[in-house]
Amino acid sequence: MVTVTQRAAEALAQMKASANVSDPEVGLRLEGGASGELELFPDKEKRGDYIVKHEGAKVLLIEHELADALMDASIDCKPTEQGPKLVIARAARSGSSPPGDQDSLVSSG
Repeated sequence: MVTVTQRAAEALAQMKASANVSDPEVGLRLEGGASGELELFPDKEKRGDYIVKHEGAKVLLIEHELADALMDASIDCKPTEQGPKLVIARAARSGSSPPGDQDSLVSSG
């Protein structure tokens, strides 16, 4: 499954707070958008979701098919001039992208 770093979990909690979402049962759902990019938006858990909690509250919800597609990947948070940005780093596998290949997910702003 996908691994979420402590730094990313903290950034997700901050993004959730910035969106005025205080319900611990509501997390930020990672989902493919119409443009093909990944998006984050507040949502409740659905059956089969991969769930990441931070300090007892749900911060990230990933539908099981997307979580399977992200197998062996890690989500981290990197500082940028525009604020923190979540990135996915895929583990190297034979015939796949080079080590350290990253896809930008979403910025906090």
